[in-house]
Amino acid sequence: MLALVTETLRDAGRTTPPPETEQGDWLRGNAEWSDPDANGWVTLTPVEIAVWVPKALVGWQVALESRDPLAPEWLEYPHLSLTRWPAVEAAVRGLYAAGEI
Repeated sequence: MLALVTETLRDAGRTTPPPETEQGDWLRGNAEWSDPDANGWVTLTPVEIAVWVPKALVGWQVALESRDPLAPEWLEYPHLSLTRWPAVEAAVRGLYAAGEI
């Protein structure tokens, strides 16, 4: 599940700003996570190009990575809705239905 969200997040990232009316649903940054070091630690490392990514996917990725699940009703919250990514939404709903999160 985490791999699906991460892959979708990478695919959704863009270097051009989204339309101004949608910018509230996106995060802009110029850093990425490093690979884990020998102790498993990761750090933010700067990248040259600023990237815009959807807040909803970032929120779900962080929740899944931290194993601190969001309540299922958060899927209905507009800023965390996954309706733009049906495969991810179906997978997350499936995890809730199976009691895995």
